[in-house]
Amino acid sequence: GKAKVSGGKRGGAKDPDEAPRSDKRRRDMDDSDPELELDSDFKQIVTMLRHIKDKAHKDGQKKTEQAISSVATEIQSMVQDTKTKFEKERQNVLKAVTKASKEVLNFY
Repeated sequence: GKAKVSGGKRGGAKDPDEAPRSDKRRRDMDDSDPELELDSDFKQIVTMLRHIKDKAHKDGQKKTEQAISSVATEIQSMVQDTKTKFEKERQNVLKAVTKASKEVLNFY
């Protein structure tokens, strides 16, 4: 981290704060500040990543909603089929009971 006293990359500066100060002086002579440019690049990248994340989230939501809707439609048609079959069975049972009760009544 920044607290390292042994220079290495800092060109052997004993005080860790010394090198950045001289770097800053050198930068002040330049027209553009690379650190600021880098900062703004990072901000742009972060902004783009946020947009991508939001879009992915919305796309994901849309896909999830479509999947739910599709499953809901399937379930509805299954329920409808079951109701129809049940209704047919009910009619058949009703007919059978009616027929049986007539036969029983006729029997007596």
